[in-house]
Amino acid sequence: MLTLIAREIRDNIVSVALPCLVSALGITVAVIFAFSRGNGGTFPVTIMFTPILLLAFCSLGASQAYGDRANRISSLLATLGITRNRIFAARVLAGLLIVLICLVPLAVTTIFLLWRFAPPLEFYGRMVAEISLTVLLAAVACYFAGLLVGWTTSKAWLLAGCVLLLLSLASLVVIKGFGPAAMALLALFLGATLWYTWHTFTSASL
Repeated sequence: MLTLIAREIRDNIVSVALPCLVSALGITVAVIFAFSRGNGGTFPVTIMFTPILLLAFCSLGASQAYGDRANRISSLLATLGITRNRIFAARVLAGLLIVLICLVPLAVTTIFLLWRFAPPLEFYGRMVAEISLTVLLAAVACYFAGLLVGWTTSKAWLLAGCVLLLLSLASLVVIKGFGPAAMALLALFLGATLWYTWHTFTSASL
């Protein structure tokens, strides 16, 4: 399994590097902004980078799936006796690993800067937790949706699907806010997308 995960990352190194670069840039800008202003204004900076990260995660999933279909990677792996379930699991685990690598440092940096510079308001802890969990679920949902969209043969659907997904997630956050309601809807969307992506991948002809 580790070999398959490493292969997924290596084969999609450009799409893997993109969210990592965005995350690193967001951390750098947040640190510079906080220390230059000295007022803990890191939330606007990190939230500004969130849509870009979500698009990058969607692109990562689409790149994995579309590259698989175009290069017939799964067909090659299947000849080596590797089941589709193992291929799919390795692909998903690689994507989730990248999501965590990108989001966790950004969240830790934001929390530290708020603790260091922001006034000691009681609601900050709850707000940080709700925003962090909502963004994490949204990121995973974007990644799974990218996998699903990328497994199509139409590039037009690939682009339209990514744009539609981001607009839907943005509307959800605007309507529900960062809280339990948004997290519940994202979890349902995430589960449905994961199941349908797995079903589509395992039942499609290689």
